[in-house]
Amino acid sequence: MSLVTSFATDELAAYKLAQLPFPGVFGVFYQSDRPTKNALEKKWIDSTREKLGSANDQQILQKTFDRMK
Repeated sequence: MSLVTSFATDELAAYKLAQLPFPGVFGVFYQSDRPTKNALEKKWIDSTREKLGSANDQQILQKTFDRMK
């Protein structure tokens, strides 16, 4: 088994590494610099709170349920 020590920035090259037969290679095949799921959710929550002002969590949830009626 080989160890990949450098970070791949080419997605196609990463897929080729992943397709190597057993035992293949071990390491980071592809690294992308993008926001995490949690960071995106926090941004969404913060923008919603700005729109709604000083509403607490229960009031926000109630407004959502009221729209479903």
